[in-house]
Amino acid sequence: MKKIFSMLRSFSDSSGKAKFCITCGNKATQEALFNVGDGVMVIEKYCDTCAEKEVK
Repeated sequence: MKKIFSMLRSFSDSSGKAKFCITCGNKATQEALFNVGDGVMVIEKYCDTCAEKEVK
């Protein structure tokens, strides 16, 4: 499955449960949206540092 980067947006969790970066495990502050085909989007959460690396 090929992920094509679509956009990056700020993430704030209103449910009170912390979400963590999928790369390093720190607290997530960004959401990256990826198109994976057939109209399907995948949302992955990252910290600021890992989000910068993923977008490049």
